[in-house]
Amino acid sequence: MQISRRAVLRTGTATALGAALAPGLGSLQASAAPAAHGADPAAWRELRGWLSPAARLYRPGDQGYPSHATADNQRYASVLPAGVVACATESDVRAALRWSAKHGVPFAPRSGGHNYAGHSTTTGLVISLRAMKQVTPRGRRLHLGGGATNSDVYAVRDAGLYFPGGRCPGVGVAGLTLGGGLGFNDRKWGLTCDRMTETRLVLADGTLVRATEKENPDLYWACRGGAGGNFGINTAFTFDAVPVRSLRATVFDLTFGLASAVDVVQGVQDVLAADGAGDFDVRVGFKHAGNGTTSLWVLGQRIGGEDRLRRLLAPLLALRPTPALIEERGFWTAQDYLMDKPGAKDCYASKSLVPDVWLSPDAVTDIAEWTRAWRPGAAKATGYVTLFAMGGTSDRLRPDETAYPHRDATYVIDIGTHWRPGTPQSAVNDLLAQTRGVHRRLCHRLETSAAYVNFPDPDLGDWQHAYYGANYDRLIEVKRRYDPTGLFRHAQSVAAGRHPGRP
Repeated sequence: MQISRRAVLRTGTATALGAALAPGLGSLQASAAPAAHGADPAAWRELRGWLSPAARLYRPGDQGYPSHATADNQRYASVLPAGVVACATESDVRAALRWSAKHGVPFAPRSGGHNYAGHSTTTGLVISLRAMKQVTPRGRRLHLGGGATNSDVYAVRDAGLYFPGGRCPGVGVAGLTLGGGLGFNDRKWGLTCDRMTETRLVLADGTLVRATEKENPDLYWACRGGAGGNFGINTAFTFDAVPVRSLRATVFDLTFGLASAVDVVQGVQDVLAADGAGDFDVRVGFKHAGNGTTSLWVLGQRIGGEDRLRRLLAPLLALRPTPALIEERGFWTAQDYLMDKPGAKDCYASKSLVPDVWLSPDAVTDIAEWTRAWRPGAAKATGYVTLFAMGGTSDRLRPDETAYPHRDATYVIDIGTHWRPGTPQSAVNDLLAQTRGVHRRLCHRLETSAAYVNFPDPDLGDWQHAYYGANYDRLIEVKRRYDPTGLFRHAQSVAAGRHPGRP
C-alpha cells in the first residue's frame, strides 16, 4: 500500500521536520515518466532551479564533474552519471528525488561512495550527500549529517566522544551504519548500528521522517542493518557516544609467515574466547601482495595497559613475529594507528562469510594454502582473506532485535582481490574465479553461507538470506510500507512492488 502523508503525520514527525522544507513537493511517484537517463536541457535547468543556493549540479563537461562522478571502486568507473547533485540541505534531497521521479531518471544515493558492488553508481542522477558532513557534539550524543565520513567523526575528537566506526577514513558513516558497521571497538561497544539512536530519512513520497525506537520503530529497526538505498535517503544520524578522553589503549601489529598460520589463529582465538569484556579486538589478514610476497598479519588493540596485553599475547610472541609492534597510547592516537592509509583508487571485489564457529586447523590451512598459491597475473593483483573478530558486546542482542542478524558470529570473513584499472577482463575473470574457489571451500568447512551486506557481492546467490537471514521477510514488510512501488532499487535491494519506468 502507498504510505500516506496522513499516516506519517500521525507519528508527529512530519509536521515538525517538514515545516522548514520547500513546499509543494507532493507525491514523488505520481508523475513518473518513461526513463530518459539524460533528460533534456530544459529538465536539467529545472533541477538547478529547485536546488538551494549552496547546492551544486555537476553535468558532464562541468568543472568538478570528474571528481564528483566517480565512486571509489574503479571496477565501476565506466558507469558515469548524467548528473550529480551535491546536496547541501534536506530540501535538496527532496528536490532531487522529485525531479528523478518526474522525468523517469534513475538515481543512486551516495555518501562515501565505497560500495563494493557499485550500488552507488548510475547512468542517471547521483544524489550526493557528501557536503552534508557536519558532526556536532551535544552532551553524550554525536549528531551527523548524512554525508559524514569516519574522518569527519575523528576530526571532532576534542569533544572526547566516540562510537565504533570503520578503519577507512573516507568511508561514509551512513553506509557503514545501515549495513551493521564493523570497527576495532565493536566487541567493546557494539556495532555502529547499535549506537544509533535516531536517523532522518527522505521517503519515496517526499516526506521527511524521523526513525527512533519510539517514532517509526519498524523503520528504525530496518535501518540498523537493513542496508542503504532500500527505504529512503538517510540525511542525518544521532549516535549514543562513549566518553574516551581518559582511556588508554595498547595497539599491536604483528607479522608472521604463512607457516605459522594454524598456531597464530589458534592463539588469537584463545584470547578472544577468554575476553568476556570485549576489551580485545583484532583482525587477522592473509595476503598475497601480487609480487610474490605473502604475509600473515595480526592487527588490533586492547583497551588498557601494555603489560596485560603482552601477557595475553605471549603464545603469539613466542612465534617471533617480524616486525612486531606493541605500544600503549592514548585512545585517539591508538585509533590513528589502526586507521587505514588509503592509496590510489583501484578496482576491487569481495566475497564474505559470517561463521558462528571458530576456525578449525583445516580451515586455516585452506586459507594459507590459497594465499600461497594465489595467481596475481600480469597485473600483479592482490589476493587476501581477512578475519574480523566479532563477539563481545556485539552478540548481546538477539538476531531479530535489529535487521543485522549475525549476532552469534565469531568472525566476518572478507575474501577479496584488488587490481589495477585497465586489467583485461580475462585476467579479472581469473582473479574472481580464485576468490570463488576459496569461498566455496570455506562455506563447506564452516557450514554456512551467511554473508555481510556491507561487503556486497554481485555474484552471490540467495543474497536475501545470506545477508539478512530470517529478518528478510520483515524487511519486505517495512519496504512495502515506506517504499511500496520500489522507487529505491538496485541489484540487491529489498523487494517491493514494481515502479513505473524502472526495470
